[in-house]
Amino acid sequence: MISFDPAFFLYEITVALSYIPVVSLLSVVPLLGGLGLGAVLALCRIYQVPVWRRIAQGYVVILRSIPLLLQMFMAYFAVKALYEIFGWNQLALNKLGIVTATLTLDAAGFLSEGIRSALLSVEKGQYEAGYSVGLKNLQVIRYIVIPQSLPVAAPIIGSGFIGIIKGSAAAYLLGIVEMIQGTAMKTAGNYRYLEAYCAVALVYWGLTALVERATGFAEKRASLHVNPL
Repeated sequence: MISFDPAFFLYEITVALSYIPVVSLLSVVPLLGGLGLGAVLALCRIYQVPVWRRIAQGYVVILRSIPLLLQMFMAYFAVKALYEIFGWNQLALNKLGIVTATLTLDAAGFLSEGIRSALLSVEKGQYEAGYSVGLKNLQVIRYIVIPQSLPVAAPIIGSGFIGIIKGSAAAYLLGIVEMIQGTAMKTAGNYRYLEAYCAVALVYWGLTALVERATGFAEKRASLHVNPL
């Protein structure tokens, strides 16, 4: 017979909440890094930059084709191999750094497509209008293209952020104690995994709900400030 202990469930919620800083580190850093790298990849493809356009396109295709978990394992064992080659102390292997870097590179592949779609959503006439008043390429992008593409980019970025938050849960497979692993450890002796995992699910739902609300707010704010020439 399946039993559910409400008191232990509430306790596990507090445990899950204590791991929000870890989840934040594994989510916010990859989001910011992914946005930066993704923007570079998107611009290389939009402006047809020689050589780099092909590299950017190949990067996006490859990263989006390989499961995140497999990327983590590949990155971990590649770094471990380098440590062995150079004779470095493997105890100093930074697993948290490896996971964060992997999440960043994976996010860049997804976000670059979103950024590219958002930038391409701006009509060419807006570029021409900017050039007609004496603006340079970077000024057109900064003052015309980016403001008008933000309403399109906001939900895509929000969706990518949610994906990163959920993807960060795989970090426990490399020995990092995150929310799922941390709450499961508290079930030692009573085996109440149902309460533990329900608590984690509730906290993850709360985090994604906050992101969705923030995304909706950002999208509305961006739409209010769009003033095409």
